Amino acid sequence: MTSWLLPANFDRERFLREYWQKKPLLIRGDGRFADPISPDELAGLACESIVESRLVLTNEQGSRWDLRHGPFSEHDFARLPATHWSLLVQAVDQWHDGVRSLLREFDFIPRWRIDDVMISFASDGGGVGPHFDYYDVFLIQGLGRKRWRLGGRVDSTSPLLPDTPMRLLQDFRTEEDWLVEPGDILYLPPNVAHHGVAIGDSITYSIGFRTPSVAEILEDLGAALARELPADLRYVDTHPRVPSHVGELSAEVADQLHSLLAAQLQDRQQLLRWFGRSMTSPKYPELSNASAEPLSCAALMAELDAGEVLLRNPASRLAWARAQDGAELYADGHLLPCSPALLPLLPALCDPFTEPLDWLEAWLAGAEGRQLITELFNHGCLYLADEEDD
Repeated sequence: MTSWLLPANFDRERFLREYWQKKPLLIRGDGRFADPISPDELAGLACESIVESRLVLTNEQGSRWDLRHGPFSEHDFARLPATHWSLLVQAVDQWHDGVRSLLREFDFIPRWRIDDVMISFASDGGGVGPHFDYYDVFLIQGLGRKRWRLGGRVDSTSPLLPDTPMRLLQDFRTEEDWLVEPGDILYLPPNVAHHGVAIGDSITYSIGFRTPSVAEILEDLGAALARELPADLRYVDTHPRVPSHVGELSAEVADQLHSLLAAQLQDRQQLLRWFGRSMTSPKYPELSNASAEPLSCAALMAELDAGEVLLRNPASRLAWARAQDGAELYADGHLLPCSPALLPLLPALCDPFTEPLDWLEAWLAGAEGRQLITELFNHGCLYLADEEDD
């Protein structure tokens, strides 16, 4: 792939081997980077009720913090001080083609891991304070410059500043100090303390990744499995015996419980199926384009024959996995079985940067493909171009 952001000598395999989820890396740009979005466009998005946005304000000493949630108005921006504030807008890749194109550069990370592109515009001295994230992030510097100070590894037990609306570290000690300029990319693995402060007006593009916690996995997976288990599957005494001590829960009880639960996790395809549906679940389900009145396959094909153009929903998430009888396509949390004949077509379908005609023609060639395309349309993963215009 031809890169326009990452340097030509960037070694993807070495990055995954030596840095990914291990240690930070500063990737210097070549000075050619141009912002795909302007500050005014970003502010305009922050005024929309369907877009998640925040304002963070602090004082020069960094001792006082104020967090405000959007949507905002022109009046809100007009009342801001000259310095020490940041505007953060989530999931801008869903709304702006130029911002979404940044994701092309990170094809060496599975597409289903990418969460969104969050953009921050900061005035001089602005930032969000010393903090850490539980996920990997690439911080692309756009307009202006920013000073990034990195600390050591921290975790959920690290002390936080009291009486602040954000999770800011109480004890931040600088171990690395970097000045970044347009086109520079700072990669941070999870749990690395960091503190970015704008030098003049500054734009940062944050590409974050989905990293579900074990607690989230257990909670969601447990609920999913429970819905499928029969009511008569119960704890039983496999080796009943007279109790040695009144009220004691013996080691045999622990063994039986462990065996009972472990037996429910033996089906790897079932685990992968849950994971695929979970990782493709939309971040903002309220933005779904799902059709209120589903179209039949014949009706959708008639629309396409009439010249309508079928496009991907930028907010949709797609992934797939092999199965014994072909493959399974996971689309915005839905499971769509695919026959072996459709398996070779799935990578292009799941690549948001494949041109529409490069994948659509192959799908429309057979009845199975047309039916699955119809299902994707009715789930809101695909849309007719004129519907978007309306």
